[in-house]
Amino acid sequence: MTIAYEPTDFNELTVLFRWKGTIFPRVLLRPAIWFLLSAHIGFYYLHMYRHDVEMPTLAWKLVLVPTSLLTFFLVFYSGNCFSRYYGFYNKCMGMSGCVMAWTGLLRVHFPSADAQTLFNLSRYMVASVYLLYFQLGGSASDGGKNVVESEWQVLIQTGLIGGDEADRLKAYKGFRPFLLQVWALNCLKARLASDDKKAPGAALGPFQAEALKLSGLASDIVDQLSQPVPFPYYHTLTLMLSLNLIMMAYSAIEFETIMTIPCFFIVCMVCLGLKETAVALADPFGGDDVDFETELYMANMLSSTMAIISPSADFPGVTLPLVSGHKALEAARGK
Repeated sequence: MTIAYEPTDFNELTVLFRWKGTIFPRVLLRPAIWFLLSAHIGFYYLHMYRHDVEMPTLAWKLVLVPTSLLTFFLVFYSGNCFSRYYGFYNKCMGMSGCVMAWTGLLRVHFPSADAQTLFNLSRYMVASVYLLYFQLGGSASDGGKNVVESEWQVLIQTGLIGGDEADRLKAYKGFRPFLLQVWALNCLKARLASDDKKAPGAALGPFQAEALKLSGLASDIVDQLSQPVPFPYYHTLTLMLSLNLIMMAYSAIEFETIMTIPCFFIVCMVCLGLKETAVALADPFGGDDVDFETELYMANMLSSTMAIISPSADFPGVTLPLVSGHKALEAARGK
């Protein structure tokens, strides 16, 4: 989940005692930093106390050349991950905006419709975003790729879909959020054909534009997640990081002071922390400290939808069965 903070709440001393949401758990709870630190201590012991062991000299200046390359690759990789992270955030906010625009258009185009009718015309759009978030990073054991039963129950209990609709979605092998958006357009089309009190100029076009925009944003997120930063680049960065830290662990013994141990520890923690943070930012859907609070996004979107439909938002979320064609027209007319 995203950690909310104020920069003025911390200073150079208090930041040392913060654990949650920092690089400390991501680095200190993994064996890499302790292996590197142990290697440096071992090299230092052999150099200082085992004079029978010949330790070839590795001048510190020689280490500066590959370290400069590492700095470039690490900064470039981190920058790409940051851009990817904020790109995902903008798309998430864009999806919420599409749902709000859809709901607002309903109020304008159907001014005489009751709150329950407006909710039923908007619930499929809201459900499509819910379902996308569940697929991206829900509570499923394989990282959210499958929607678990508890998540289906969230959709049903909030009134966004009915039990029969959930069964249809489970059986569908394609992109489920898009199917829900198609259902929303079908229901809206039937309502436009049957509502004699709709606003002048009411048409399917504006709603179709919002549905297609929402579909495009959802597809962009899924497509970008399925195409991570190219593995050869990531492998090169990780290899350079490991080799550079090993060389630094060896070269630092030439200073012949025990203070190289805490200095090397800090270097390892910063370098590994930057790399681990960049990796976490590359996929912000899940349970990491830097991941999006999609539960909050969904709750705010649903509450905003209800507030737009009815200021009191006191109507129950009763679902209606999905119908099409002349059946939808008859159902909308109350036949």
